[in-house]
Amino acid sequence: MVKGVGIDTVEIARMRKRCADLSCAFVQRTFTDGERAEAERRHDAASYLAGRFAVKEATYKAIAHLTDAGVLDFRSVETLADERGCPHVVPSDRLRRALDEAGVAELLVSITNEAGRATAIVIAQ
Repeated sequence: MVKGVGIDTVEIARMRKRCADLSCAFVQRTFTDGERAEAERRHDAASYLAGRFAVKEATYKAIAHLTDAGVLDFRSVETLADERGCPHVVPSDRLRRALDEAGVAELLVSITNEAGRATAIVIAQ
């Protein structure tokens, strides 16, 4: 059963300005070690990170209304590629507790990059 849906869009050019240097404070406090490592292997790290940031925001929109806290740390939502290159959320312990509280067993995610924007949708079920 679907419990929540979230969607978010991020301008890639804006992300490019914010994270030209992957060691900057914004990148360090927003993305996990795994996300930063995957970004370093991409030909366009900013586009990759824009998609991951959109997933973080979409996840919040999908589940925040289902929890008492109603807030998530960006790094608690880690989005990595599986063996086929498909994005999936790897929940931290903190996110897992929020998902349990919300009665959510799984997060389905899709990301698309087009026309200078990265858009993500997350379905909590």
